[in-house]
Amino acid sequence: MFKAEAQWLYRRISAFPAEEVSPLLNIGSSTRQFRETEQPWTNEKLFAPLRERGVAVIHCDFRAGDGIDVRADILADSDLPRLKALKAKAILCCNILEHVGEPKCLAQRCLDIVGAAGLVFVTVPFSYPHHRDPIDTLYRPAPDELAKLFAPAKMLNGEILDVGESYRDQVKQRPWILLRHVFRAPVPFLNLEKWRRSMGKLYWLRHNYKVTAAVFRARER
Repeated sequence: MFKAEAQWLYRRISAFPAEEVSPLLNIGSSTRQFRETEQPWTNEKLFAPLRERGVAVIHCDFRAGDGIDVRADILADSDLPRLKALKAKAILCCNILEHVGEPKCLAQRCLDIVGAAGLVFVTVPFSYPHHRDPIDTLYRPAPDELAKLFAPAKMLNGEILDVGESYRDQVKQRPWILLRHVFRAPVPFLNLEKWRRSMGKLYWLRHNYKVTAAVFRARER
């Protein structure tokens, strides 16, 4: 999650009364170490301010770890009753849709968990390099595509965020990573797929990363 993304999410969530979004289920949360040390801005710009507003945040991931409140796989039918029992009024679904084989299934599962009138806050890459976690399907939807994915939920807000960061920021910190592209450029035949990804990544030396962000309200079916 980028800083601009965390700030956008806080603004959108805080536009609702605390009782309308609490408890908030954060799926794919990762650990406290990730949220507070590796990406400290997620806690500083999003989770800490939400707690101060009285919003209870439940961190959920498919693996166990410090700072993970609930271990569950949102796509597993066996875990669904436990997740529904949390009575979450809102869900954070951030940077997950590109890592699942059936994003439609994930979107509908989010709506099932929050129930009628529940809220789902979504972010997904729009312009961003291939990144495995453990897979990347290269799902890069615009807001209108995301709206179709979450139908029949109503999209209350949808936009493409320029996060103000790019591959050039990584290069500034570690300039030697450009050598990967230099060495790979003349030998596409060794692994054409990796070569294409490597060369394609150079696009973001001049262009910022972008994220599609949206807010959905579930409807009765």
